[in-house]
Amino acid sequence: MKITHTFCLGGLSFFLFLGLTISGVLLMFYYVPSVERAYEDILRLDTDVRFGQLMRNMHRWMAHGMVLTVLMHMMRVFYTGAYKPPREFNWVVGVVLLVLTLLLSFTGYLLPWDQLAFWAITVGTNMVGSAPVLGPPNKFALIGGFEVGPNALIRFYTLHVIALTLLAATFMAVHFWRIRRDGGLARPL
Repeated sequence: MKITHTFCLGGLSFFLFLGLTISGVLLMFYYVPSVERAYEDILRLDTDVRFGQLMRNMHRWMAHGMVLTVLMHMMRVFYTGAYKPPREFNWVVGVVLLVLTLLLSFTGYLLPWDQLAFWAITVGTNMVGSAPVLGPPNKFALIGGFEVGPNALIRFYTLHVIALTLLAATFMAVHFWRIRRDGGLARPL
């Protein structure tokens, strides 16, 4: 097993997920997901809380790093052909983890509730709403009404800190189990 065969990208992604979980729990002590307080809590975190800006920036940069390492991990698996039988199920689990990582990144991007977040959630939910048949009901469920407001913020906060995080942890456990079941880390087939 050579380091150049895997580059430890899966392990780095998992390490970043653990760091994001820990820093995210710490950030939850200083953030209230309400339209009136969210932006001020972020400003207060950056200016008034000891090491708050460091904690927030670490969370943000680890999130960027996780997106990057998961993408590179997927490219490495594809390039080396490690998605072929008997590992095709684990490839599907990996694709689900990639989507969950991107969704976690998007939902976290919205939490400061500034102009960038407001328009990102508007564009993102409009994209969901433009899908045929199921688009409008899904958009309504995501933002909790007909326009972006307090319901949207609390729903995306809940998605970010509970639903998507638990889903990602569950799929990671399945991913690790399948790695062991399929014969360990990727090797030439």
